[in-house]
Amino acid sequence: MNALNHIASTLAANPMASNADLNLLERLMLSARSSDYAATHDMVYMVIFWLSVAFFVVVMGPYAYFIVKYRRKPGVPAQRSVSHNTPLELAWSIFPLMLLCVLFFLGFEVFIDGQVAPADAETINVHAKKWNWSLGYDNGALPKSEDYVNLVGTSVPVFAIPAGKPIRLVLESEDVIHSFYVPNFRKKIDVFPNRYTTMWFQAGNAGERHYVFCAEYCGDQHSQMAAMLDTLSPEDYDKWKTDHVLNPKDMFPADYGAFLYKQQGCNACHTVDRAKSAGTGPPWWGIWGRTENIEGGGQITVDENYVRESIYTPAAKIVQGFPNQMNSFQGLIDPEGISAIFAYMQTLSDEGQAKYEKDKAAWEAAKKAAEEAKAAQN
Repeated sequence: MNALNHIASTLAANPMASNADLNLLERLMLSARSSDYAATHDMVYMVIFWLSVAFFVVVMGPYAYFIVKYRRKPGVPAQRSVSHNTPLELAWSIFPLMLLCVLFFLGFEVFIDGQVAPADAETINVHAKKWNWSLGYDNGALPKSEDYVNLVGTSVPVFAIPAGKPIRLVLESEDVIHSFYVPNFRKKIDVFPNRYTTMWFQAGNAGERHYVFCAEYCGDQHSQMAAMLDTLSPEDYDKWKTDHVLNPKDMFPADYGAFLYKQQGCNACHTVDRAKSAGTGPPWWGIWGRTENIEGGGQITVDENYVRESIYTPAAKIVQGFPNQMNSFQGLIDPEGISAIFAYMQTLSDEGQAKYEKDKAAWEAAKKAAEEAKAAQN
């Protein structure tokens, strides 16, 4: 029930794409149609569907009739089966073959259109890892902490895409095979480690929000590997990219650490809410300074040295009761980011929250005074 409540609250808070352009039958089978490619995809899908219905009736109708008409009856000898009928056999071979050729070329044309991106398409890099998606824009823009929404008990990022402009995605995985799937765009492609794959789309109306799922089982939190795409007007999209270029020097260290906690996917395994049970990894609430038992015997204190080692060499010391399945973040989080994560983890307690509010107020006051002094000099 909790998962259903999370989904219901998310749908209520976020405008999803409309399916008003679908007929009743399509609404029963398909999600909203929100890209240029989706219309041609659905056309091919419905052609195949109705052909399947027609052939089902043509084959199963006489089949049912013959079962009744030619059923075995007492005292009536069974008729010998017809051994050969050349015209009939040619008809049921050539006619379906012709239909299959039509379907092949129809589907092939749609497939090729969906594979080759227009020359003016904007490129966005997609990075997948257990269990989150991240998009890399050409100017380095990233979702802010407030851009995350709750879905099925976890925080998922909301990325921006422009309406009416082609977007080419270049996708790669850090660990296992994932699959990037946007139902409203009728687009899905596997994402592999040590290899790049590409796909493209052109979103429809501005103001819509679309789900992104992982469609390839990738571990115990596969179903929570999600994201959302906000379709913005080209002007709002450009503004979003400009506003979301992150400068860590403009952020309070603990806030930057909270941003990295979501942006790097730590929230997929480590909870920070005192009311939540542990996920795949140890919960972070109240963990700073605590003594933990580790696999193989021994104890560690959760401090700067242990956290840094766990980020860069996760398998070095595993807390008892948790699996060894964390990837290394070597090269992904720099020393400044590591320090920010330290600061964020220290806020995750009652005492830490009080200290955070006090320190942030002092930091903001000092920052404002410095800006006023600089303005006065100018």
